Amino acid sequence: MREGKHGVRSTKQAIAIGLSKARRAGVKLPPPAPGRTSPDTRKRAIRDSARGRASRQWKPAKRRSRATLRALKREGHRAVSREALARQARSAARRRRAA
Repeated sequence: MREGKHGVRSTKQAIAIGLSKARRAGVKLPPPAPGRTSPDTRKRAIRDSARGRASRQWKPAKRRSRATLRALKREGHRAVSREALARQARSAARRRRAA
């Protein structure tokens, strides 16, 4: 999002996209624990991790990629500003217990 390739609607969405991209790139990120997110989200995280371990066997369709990129570029970019990310981090920290 920061690179300007595409925008997001919320800061939470930006973080989720970042985690997904990292998993697909091969970063060893565990899926969320059962009960913390919806089963669908957990399943998607497991699938992303598997994709990060597998070798690329297909090439994305150029026309569809371009169409998707154009649509995503029209999304907002304020959700990934330093203030927005800091606000999200603070609210998430408030929800966690003091360690």
